[in-house]
Amino acid sequence: MDAVDKPKPTLERQMSFSLSPKAVTRKRHTLSRVRILRAIRRGAAYLALILVVVSMVFPLIWMIFSSFKSEQEIYQYPPTILPQHFTLAAYRDLFRLTAFSTWFQNSVVVSVGVTLIALILSAMGAYALARFHYRPFQVFSRLILFAYMVPAILMVIPIFQIVWRLHLGNKLSSLFLVYNAILLPYGIWTLRAYFAGIPHEIEEAALIDGASRFQAFYQVVLPQALPGLISTALFAFHVAWNEYLFASVLLWSSRSMTLSAGVSTLIGETAMYSWSMLMAAAVLVTLPVIVLFSLLQGFLIAGWGGGAVKG
Repeated sequence: MDAVDKPKPTLERQMSFSLSPKAVTRKRHTLSRVRILRAIRRGAAYLALILVVVSMVFPLIWMIFSSFKSEQEIYQYPPTILPQHFTLAAYRDLFRLTAFSTWFQNSVVVSVGVTLIALILSAMGAYALARFHYRPFQVFSRLILFAYMVPAILMVIPIFQIVWRLHLGNKLSSLFLVYNAILLPYGIWTLRAYFAGIPHEIEEAALIDGASRFQAFYQVVLPQALPGLISTALFAFHVAWNEYLFASVLLWSSRSMTLSAGVSTLIGETAMYSWSMLMAAAVLVTLPVIVLFSLLQGFLIAGWGGGAVKG
C-alpha cells in the first residue's frame, strides 16, 4: 500500500503516541462526556421544538375534531379529544340555518378581487420606484412604509365617514377600496426591493430589440419576479380573507357580510350558542388558507427571502 493510501491515524491513536495511558483514559472520558452533553442538548432542542409544534397545532386539531361532535358531547365532562360518534350535523346546520354560503361567496369575491387589484397596482408602482431614480420617488417610497405602520384602529372613524359620504356603506365595493389602501404600501415596498435586485441589462437588451418599456416590464421583469409576486399575492389574500375590523364596521346586513364578520354573529346575536356549528365554520374558514399556503409555501419563502436580500 502506498503512503498516500495509508489511513490517517485517528485522534485516539494520536493521543496514544503522545500521552501516557492515564492521560489517554482521562481524554477518552472527557470526549465521552462531551458527546453525551452534545446529545442531551440536541435532544432537549428537539423536545422543545416538538412541544412548540404541538402547542400550536393542538388547537387546530381540537377545532377539527370538535366540528364532528354533537352538541352534547362538546359539553361532556371529562372532555374527549376524538369524537365518540362522528356526525356532520354541525356542517348541515351551518348551511341550513345561517347565510354561511353567502358569506363564503362574498369572501371569495372580495379576496380574489382585492388580491388581483393590489398585485397589479403594487407591481407597477414598485417598478416605477425601482427603475426611475427621482428624488420625489425616493421620498414617496419612504412615506409608503410609514403609512403601513399606522394602526388600522386609528383609521376606522375617518374611513367610515369617507365610505358613508361616497354612499358605499354596506357594500362589498367599500372593502375593495379599504383593503387596497391597506395592502398597497406593503406590496409596493416588498416588490420594490425585489425589482431592485433584477439586473438592468435584461431590460436594456429587450429595449434594444425593439420592445417598449411596458413590454420589457411585462415580458422580462415580471417573470423574473414571480416568487415576489406570489408571496405578495398570498399576503394580500390572507389579509382580505381574515380581516374583521373594517368588515364588521362597513357591512351590517347578513347578505353583505364576509366570513370574518358573519361567523362572529353565530354567538349571541342569532341566539344559537352552538359550539359545534362554530367549530365547523372555523374549519371551513381556515381550510382554504391552509391549502393555498401549503401549495405555494415554496414561492412564499423564496419571495420573502429574495426581497429581503436583494433590497
